Amino acid sequence: MKKYKNLLIIFLCILFSSCQAEWIMDLEINEDESGKYSISILLDQEAQIFAIETGQTEIGGLESIVESLPEGFGSTVYQKDKMFGIMIRNSFNSIEEFEQQLDILLSGENTALLLLPLQEIKIEKDEKEFKVYGEFSALLNGENITPEAAENLYSGKLMVKAPGRVTKPKLDEINNNTIIFTHAGLLEQSFEVQSTTSKINIARILIFSILAIAIYFIGRQAINNK
Repeated sequence: MKKYKNLLIIFLCILFSSCQAEWIMDLEINEDESGKYSISILLDQEAQIFAIETGQTEIGGLESIVESLPEGFGSTVYQKDKMFGIMIRNSFNSIEEFEQQLDILLSGENTALLLLPLQEIKIEKDEKEFKVYGEFSALLNGENITPEAAENLYSGKLMVKAPGRVTKPKLDEINNNTIIFTHAGLLEQSFEVQSTTSKINIARILIFSILAIAIYFIGRQAINNK
């Protein structure tokens, strides 16, 4: 019940007025399975005014999240453009530790709100292959909110930086080895990133290049000897 009460505090004005909220998760994974991440929840100026008018601080129910953070998590008040809110951050030395940290957040009635946009997020490693996948939750009532209205109420973003070479999704350009997924909040959405740290493709290219050069010179020599 407390979880839904805090959810109401954070999103009430978003659902019934012109307020807007933004959720951002930035996840970076290293080749040795260590990594770091941050999660931000930001409210626009209308939401900040709403929070103050209802007897809270300008970050409203987000304050209870910071106060409930377990040991080992860092936090800060965070501002992006005209939006204001919180950012929490942590690092991990293994995939198992990452999963344990998320379980800890989910076990708290207040801290679980940090992961509310996520139905699931998993990291898997198979030899030199990494995979990050999961699903976004449906936060808004799609029957009463149009996609255009939802875009003005809420925006979500998951940024995944994977080690090695990204093999999925296949994009023409990938900036800083980071894939960005957007979450509209109306429907459950899946996401997936795959990458490889294998150098086998480079080795094959070198071998084929050497063979091609050798064949060229052998063929040229054979012609000259005729």
